[in-house]
Amino acid sequence: MSILGKPMISDCGRFHIEADGSPLYTARFDEVLAFHKVGKRWIAPVKLGEEAFHIGSDGCPIYHQRYQRCFGFYHDLAAVVDEDGWYHIDQSGSALYPERYAFAGNYQDNICVVMDSDGLYFHLNAIGEPAYDSRWRYCGDFRDGIAVAQIGNGLSTHIRPDGSLLHDVWFYDLDVFHKGYARAKTLQGWCHVDKQGNAIYSERYASVEPFYNGFARCETDDGSLLIIDESGQIARELRGATSDKFSELSGDMVGYWKTYAIYTGVRLGVFEQLPATIEQLSVSCKCDSQRLGRLMRALAELGLVDKQGNGYVASEKGRYLCLSHEKTLADAAIEYGEDLLKRWEYLPELIQGMQHPSDIFSAVATDPKRVTSHHRMLASYALHDYAAAVSLLPIKPGQRVLDAAGGTGTLATLIQAHFPESSVLLGDLKSVLNEALFDKKLELDLFSEWPGTYDVVILARVLHDWDDVDAVEVLKHAKHALNHCGEIFILEMLMQESSNSGALCDLHLMAATGGKERTESEFERLSNQAGLRIKRVTKLPSLVSLIILARGENNV
Repeated sequence: MSILGKPMISDCGRFHIEADGSPLYTARFDEVLAFHKVGKRWIAPVKLGEEAFHIGSDGCPIYHQRYQRCFGFYHDLAAVVDEDGWYHIDQSGSALYPERYAFAGNYQDNICVVMDSDGLYFHLNAIGEPAYDSRWRYCGDFRDGIAVAQIGNGLSTHIRPDGSLLHDVWFYDLDVFHKGYARAKTLQGWCHVDKQGNAIYSERYASVEPFYNGFARCETDDGSLLIIDESGQIARELRGATSDKFSELSGDMVGYWKTYAIYTGVRLGVFEQLPATIEQLSVSCKCDSQRLGRLMRALAELGLVDKQGNGYVASEKGRYLCLSHEKTLADAAIEYGEDLLKRWEYLPELIQGMQHPSDIFSAVATDPKRVTSHHRMLASYALHDYAAAVSLLPIKPGQRVLDAAGGTGTLATLIQAHFPESSVLLGDLKSVLNEALFDKKLELDLFSEWPGTYDVVILARVLHDWDDVDAVEVLKHAKHALNHCGEIFILEMLMQESSNSGALCDLHLMAATGGKERTESEFERLSNQAGLRIKRVTKLPSLVSLIILARGENNV
């Protein structure tokens, strides 16, 4: 065999062959894997019966040990498995270290991934020792000194070989760097990011490929295939949109069909009665059976119920419309089908500059039944959007934290559970606090002086409910409630100057509360007017970002 020629695996997968197709050796195995060059010789993993081992190019074992499984040599080391677990060996079959793991990867850049008995991942260095103290939900191989690591909430970031973060940006999915950029998935879709974790363009795609010689292929949500350059500019179109724009627009104009179908199902109590037949539902919901059947077919088209035999059951998505669900959206269906929908009728006049009463908070507060329903809706959204984000809040042990206008305490509960050494208070109106199960409550009016002083004041989706004048007043009260080195944590959707994402939500706030979603520059302007400054902005694993404010330089 030529020293330059790599042996190939035969079609039957039981031995290796020369470049001309002739067998490399006479032995036959049950399974063979590819040869790898180790020093000046070729070594391959094989399996014969229940035994796995490595062979040389002559087909003979290179050591006496036997394993349950073995894999190729990388950086002169191979991963093997025996009854005690996974580990690495050298060419003599000797273990590199005494530990055994639930999984071991291949060495890349003289570092490799292992998983411990608790299902946590980390990296070993070249001598088999942990490269750092951190443990991850998952981590991958290093390439050019950078790897992807995932934490318990499912978000991923980039790390260095010592386990430190390359940047403090987290994504729903992430790849290692290729040609200076990494593929990254945000809530809005895929893009490419640089080594600071910043997207290099504003667009988001259904999928993206790595850059090759300055160009990458991307697929849009409407099915188009594009080639973009490293600035995000479209170089050429490979395929046009596969969607029907006429049908899309027609569907957009009748979006209220879905709103009212869902609203009707919840208002009639359909989801509380499932599973049930049409006959059973018509009795329990006091409906005409034929018309109810038409509603159930519509709910099935929306993926909210499934037909089973002669009856219907709630689908996984539909179960969110049951009041017993931890994150029930039944209350949201009522809100969006009644008061909140009616407020959109005024949108044309609002756009023209006219004023309409929009004090939704007074409307809620004066209706005890709606207080319960409205804040149960907000609690569901809080649990969904904040559960994965709480661990990323920079709250220190012993700090006194105020969750201002925190509703019934979902976020406060999550924070107190994750930071047990801190003291969390829930502040809101008395009518709201009466619905809260959180222990430490503080009666609080956003537009009056706030009692107490705090290390951290949290405003979670508070400022977006108010216009700029009111938002500045809220920030001033929050500033006055801070201790000397205190900070304000704002949790809000952050609009991007170069993107339209979130624009419909912004219109909803205009119609429903008179508030607005804001860009970072708009938050900066509000902060300055309140005597504050932005210290840091971090994208969190949901629709919201974390904006940390501190006292302005001249407002100590």
